[in-house]
Amino acid sequence: MEEDEVQEIKDMSLEEKDLIHRLYRLLGDRWEMIAGRLPNRTAEEVEKYWKMKEIENFEKNKIYKPICIRLGPSFKFSMNN
Repeated sequence: MEEDEVQEIKDMSLEEKDLIHRLYRLLGDRWEMIAGRLPNRTAEEVEKYWKMKEIENFEKNKIYKPICIRLGPSFKFSMNN
């Protein structure tokens, strides 16, 4: 990720972020329409912001599946020590 892209995301105000999220729920990925509601923002900036947030959320909520090992018939499990 380039430094310029990170700077664009940091420059978004809380109001802009909130509006982007609400408009995305309403309009989907119509970046031109969403950017039209934000002064001095282009559709590309809004889309980059959204994509970066999606990646961050995916990484944060990633579920790691355990590796399952099939035990052989000789394995005996007992609760007695």
